Amino acid sequence: MKKFAHILTTCIQLSIATLAIIAASFCTSSGSHIVGGEITYQWVSGNDYKLRLTYYSDCSGIPNPTSALIEVNSQSCAQSFSISLPIAAGPDDISPICAASLSNSSCNGGTLYAVRRVIYEGVVSLSGPCNDWVFSYNECCRNAAITNITSAGGLGSYFEATLNNLDVPFNNSVEFAGIPVHMIQNNTTSSLSWNTFDVDGDSIHYEMVAPRDYIGLNPVNIAFNAGLSATQPFIASSPTLLNSQTGLLTISPNALQITVMSMKISEFRNGINIGNVYRDYQFAVINTSNALPKLSGINGNNIYMTNTCPGDTLQFNVLSTDADPFQILEISLGNNGTSASFTTTPAQFPVGTFTWIPSTADISSQPYIFTLNVRDDNCDYYGTQTFAYQIYVNGCNTNDVWPGDANSDGVANLYDLLSVGIGFNTSGTPRVGASTNWIAQPSVNWPNSFLSGINYKHADTDGNGIIEWSDTTAIFQNYGLNHPLRTAPPAVAGLADLTITASADTIGTSMLLDFNIEITSFVDSIYGLAFRMYLDPSLVDISTLQTNYTGSFFGTSGTDMVKLDYNTGNGLLDVAISRIDHTNISGGGPVGKVTIVTTDNVSGKMMLNVAPFDIVGVTATGDEINFNSFGDAVVIDQNFTGINEHNLTPEFSVYPIPASDMIFVEHYGQNKLLTVEIEDVNGRDVMTINNPVNKQQISVQSLNKGVYFIKATNAFGTSIKKLMIF
Repeated sequence: MKKFAHILTTCIQLSIATLAIIAASFCTSSGSHIVGGEITYQWVSGNDYKLRLTYYSDCSGIPNPTSALIEVNSQSCAQSFSISLPIAAGPDDISPICAASLSNSSCNGGTLYAVRRVIYEGVVSLSGPCNDWVFSYNECCRNAAITNITSAGGLGSYFEATLNNLDVPFNNSVEFAGIPVHMIQNNTTSSLSWNTFDVDGDSIHYEMVAPRDYIGLNPVNIAFNAGLSATQPFIASSPTLLNSQTGLLTISPNALQITVMSMKISEFRNGINIGNVYRDYQFAVINTSNALPKLSGINGNNIYMTNTCPGDTLQFNVLSTDADPFQILEISLGNNGTSASFTTTPAQFPVGTFTWIPSTADISSQPYIFTLNVRDDNCDYYGTQTFAYQIYVNGCNTNDVWPGDANSDGVANLYDLLSVGIGFNTSGTPRVGASTNWIAQPSVNWPNSFLSGINYKHADTDGNGIIEWSDTTAIFQNYGLNHPLRTAPPAVAGLADLTITASADTIGTSMLLDFNIEITSFVDSIYGLAFRMYLDPSLVDISTLQTNYTGSFFGTSGTDMVKLDYNTGNGLLDVAISRIDHTNISGGGPVGKVTIVTTDNVSGKMMLNVAPFDIVGVTATGDEINFNSFGDAVVIDQNFTGINEHNLTPEFSVYPIPASDMIFVEHYGQNKLLTVEIEDVNGRDVMTINNPVNKQQISVQSLNKGVYFIKATNAFGTSIKKLMIF
């Protein structure tokens, strides 16, 4: 079975708030109660799928429905019908309330804020393969106590999942491995994972979107209160950050609040978007003083990743700690769909033992993600965190070459170009009877191997005995195809920043827009880079997409650099570039540029968010470089004319851009500036300088990494420039 599809580079900690809640802040009326929900599906056989609605509600509100009516639609196949799902599990109180206080849970008629979960399931028979199946559920009303949207108690909830069983039949949706966090600590930075996995091993992309209501037979985005948005739903001391590759959400709330948000989780297979799941959920931010318990990495160290072979016994210990004295901790293994086991006994600082003997059926090109939950015995609300551990199951047999899989990781894709670059111009024994067909082809080993242990023969994709330009052909020919083999992950050589910056902040329909891609931090040694971008096809005319590597930090294509860019036609763009001279470069700078044209059917104003994900950098020896991802947002306005209303722009400049410590705002005109303001992407004022001097020095050390806007105002108007902090 293929398991978890997202790759986490560090231990993920889910901070659940503890101790007392001010009960009044969570009061709800009897007519409003929905906390959140999501729809997922599993393929059964033929065109039959098991649908599951997971429904969360405030126990202080009205009871949950006894059944759930799911709407099923496909516009391309002219299908529209509904199916009623009965209750399969629940209702269950999923709140972190200690055993002694359970009787005071609002689920049991008490006063403690609590959330119940009900699962509805049933099998739907679809008429056939369609690329736009939509499964949806809507109900009124939301929890009236929600603080980041207006009059929440009068708004409905809309949950949706989509399926494309035309391009890729028999797909299973993303699933959620654990109970969602619904309480987080005030004045504390918390990192939350959505604990998703995909049994098919599909690539997963995360995106924060607006929660939706259902009005006039159509889903409608819900507007946020002033200063908040879909990507910044919390009142916070610093911007909320989402890693679109792992789903890791970093939140720094600085006010008591009840916040609703929605996460769109998209599946891609062979570059095609084959399904989406939306989780709509609310979080309560509370005050607490209870310290959260923690778990170590593997065998007590700080490492949360390992690998093994089929038939071998993998066993390691996990240690626990807690700053609060005399609390008893419990550790449990989350649902993971494998034969792995975990043994432990509750104690002040228990030690648990993880054991797994994977089979050949467990070989996967993606890591398995195992979650261990630790909780203390604090009352009324216990403290709990969940830690994630990555385990690669390797094929442990690399005798055969699969043409196009140059790094022998089980799939032909963008990362194979990096191996071609590392081994470029190396010669070895030609492959007997070589072809570029996607079949296992026996081959003798060459003298050289990559740092991962994989032999250079795999990068000779066409089998002619030399690694050269023509070896990119098999990568393209077999792009996205899989075979059951992967190797251990390489060592990590460093950390860097990859940033995408748009050439404009606002743009109209049917207009050109550039996305400039840069390494915006100093890198000691780098040789190749591969990453993905997602461009929403409803906002971007994908057929117009162009890439350009002129002036690239990595070199000149066809001279000292080899490149690959693969446009799936569904919004996903794969990019890979590598040097070919076996020499690392250092520093940072431009990687390339992607040019797009916006669609002509945008209504009103829409936000286009673009950020790199699935980023892999390598050195000439094959060491891997981890990258932070920084993206940009562009407003697409159907009424935009492109005319600058204020003739102030030539009169001031901002430098350096990007910046990390200090910037200068320099004014050249005779009309004195009255104010200089720095705003975040949600329009919140983070800094104001009144009566600035002509060359105003401004410290930006206190600002988090990301995109900001500088507003310069004089007596005749205001102009805006973009600022990137790294």
